[in-house]
Amino acid sequence: MQIVHLEDDGPLREVLKFVLTTADPTVNVQQFIRSDDAVTHITDHSKEIDLFILDIRVPGTMDGMEVAQKIRDLGCDGAIVITSAYRRPNPALLANLGCKWMPKPWHVMDAIQKLLPLAKESYEHRTQAH
Repeated sequence: MQIVHLEDDGPLREVLKFVLTTADPTVNVQQFIRSDDAVTHITDHSKEIDLFILDIRVPGTMDGMEVAQKIRDLGCDGAIVITSAYRRPNPALLANLGCKWMPKPWHVMDAIQKLLPLAKESYEHRTQAH
């Protein structure tokens, strides 16, 4: 399973990658600090990515919501989870982009229980379609 994680908080990136790969060793987590770097990777691999975990406030020319829009514009139907310690995005916008919301701070076990099933569901859908 392929996961892209856009997050500028170093310890949070490290913890999430560790718990995801420990909980499921088949998970491949690509992590990015800047939205522009994430978008370059996503553009090149959009059809292979099962889950996108996007912080809203990140360095770069786009915020996490704009990256989510770009993902959908590319025709990628992988699961998207938007996360932030700040206010929740407009629920209509989340629904329009097919995004889930995971407010910070989150507990590691809660995150794993929410994220891995989304990645697995998206992976199964992607691999059965081909």
